[in-house]
Amino acid sequence: MPRIGKAAGAAFVLILEGGCAAATQPSRQLPILDMHLHAHKLSMYGTPPPSVCTNDQDIVFPGMDPREPWSYERLKWCPTRLKAPPTDEELLRTTLQLLERYNIRAVTTGPLEEVTKWRAAAPDRIIPAVPFDDYERRKPDAWRRLFAEGTFAVFAEISSQYNGLSPADQTLEPYFALAEELDIPVGIHMGEANPGVPYRGSPKYRARLTSPYLLEPVLIRHPRLRVYVMHYGSPLVDEMISLLYSHPQLYVDIAGNNWALPRKQFHDHLRRLVEAGYGKRIMFGSDPLVWPRAIEVAIESIESADFLTEEQKQDIFCRNASRFLRLGDDTCRQGGS
Repeated sequence: MPRIGKAAGAAFVLILEGGCAAATQPSRQLPILDMHLHAHKLSMYGTPPPSVCTNDQDIVFPGMDPREPWSYERLKWCPTRLKAPPTDEELLRTTLQLLERYNIRAVTTGPLEEVTKWRAAAPDRIIPAVPFDDYERRKPDAWRRLFAEGTFAVFAEISSQYNGLSPADQTLEPYFALAEELDIPVGIHMGEANPGVPYRGSPKYRARLTSPYLLEPVLIRHPRLRVYVMHYGSPLVDEMISLLYSHPQLYVDIAGNNWALPRKQFHDHLRRLVEAGYGKRIMFGSDPLVWPRAIEVAIESIESADFLTEEQKQDIFCRNASRFLRLGDDTCRQGGS
């Protein structure tokens, strides 16, 4: 979600600033690979950003009279809301503290200047990523140079859905071709945004572009492309299962869904993906945007999934992403990061 208008056996305590529930530090520290973090400024979400609901409590989407003033807080209701930090400096500091506490390395995307700043602050925690279709538009040759220089490692988050484009749109084709040629992983948004997003912030966003089937022409044209669908095409889980079946190179992340969707809905989606046989291709992501404490809720949403084995949780938290990113066998072992 680029815009808005750990270890098993751990005992989790529902304590968080502002009264929002979240997980305390786990009892052991197996590494986590987070495939979906953002290096953003607060101003990208409003001044100040709205508060948000997390799924460790009941979430309701009430209807709204279109004659009334639009407000994000009125489109999604929960008993206690999570507030963004007061400054960009506090956002960075709090996020990096959480990465350290939970032993997380994170694929971190945003404007190149911000990603570079975050990487400099925590080079062992930040895997730099940039989109090729949004605020960092460059010609393929420019991306080729930046990749060769080590400026970024992943193309993400590709947000064509927010721009009203199918991922198979021909304007994106040169960039997918470049990613396949240089073996650059690609993460593409396919799923929900914030409620009411076509009317507030992203007028070109269309829910129909969530369909995982729209990605199929890209996969066929570029069979060696490393690509993962962010938000697993939610809520179109059956379509995603179909695409995963036909294209074994494809992975998904569960970012944002694991803290912003109603918990029962998210667990239903996750269970269906795992029971369909794709537990080895599901990757953890948090997508906290400018609400870093959502990282803890995202972690707890996996730990609390009683239908997952410990082996499956470790796959989701780290091993699947390590395999996808080709980080090596030691990445997900105790002390690895």
